[in-house]
Amino acid sequence: MPIHFFSAQRLAAKLIQHELDPKARAHYLAASFVIFVVFMYSGLASANPLGSWLSYYEAVIVAAISILGVLKAYEAAGGEANPAFVTEFTCLFVPVSVTTYGVVWSLYWAVVLGLRESIDLLAESHLQIAINLAKIGSDFFGLLTFLAVVVVQFVTFYRIARWFRIIRAQRC
Repeated sequence: MPIHFFSAQRLAAKLIQHELDPKARAHYLAASFVIFVVFMYSGLASANPLGSWLSYYEAVIVAAISILGVLKAYEAAGGEANPAFVTEFTCLFVPVSVTTYGVVWSLYWAVVLGLRESIDLLAESHLQIAINLAKIGSDFFGLLTFLAVVVVQFVTFYRIARWFRIIRAQRC
């Protein structure tokens, strides 16, 4: 059975019909770890440097989104009525995260590489936001990184919860 790296819709159809055997579910678990490693260690995705106020704020926001995201996904999946929640969440994470990370971080790098000089000029300006970012040990690149990290986390959990609502509605 193929792993659907890019299509949550195809995976959802299999989840609705309970067509994923334990081996396929194990493959999705392995794939979810590999995806995380590839995105985080390849340099395609990053976080703010440790020790800056923006990195602390980022950690708190990402933790809050993660907690609320899992709770919302659990609720959307049917809560206690869905004993396969963790397995299904793991499987959905694969196509949802691949496409979400791919889109958000591609946009991030397009902005950073395409507008580098303009962003540098903004960082050196006397705009209040540039001053405030400098006071917390960051700059516009740090702000863009913060936004990318938060958006990826939010959109990933939003989409997973949305797919759980679709799956649950079609199973009933």
